[in-house]
Amino acid sequence: MNQKHIYTVESYPQVKEVLVDGVKIKNAYYADTKKGLVRHFDDPPKVHKHGKDVISRTVHGCVEVVLND
Repeated sequence: MNQKHIYTVESYPQVKEVLVDGVKIKNAYYADTKKGLVRHFDDPPKVHKHGKDVISRTVHGCVEVVLND
């Protein structure tokens, strides 16, 4: 992924925080500033009752990614 509007944990480890409509999102692992969506895990993480998958959620809005200097 060489797209500058997509931020993942693997491609941008220097991400300081992710904001959606001005609200900080904890445990974000994917952010797309063009589409306006952020995927994140709950805090504390929850496991699906019928499997071993961690539940993730998607938030839509105006996404801003703040990088470390």
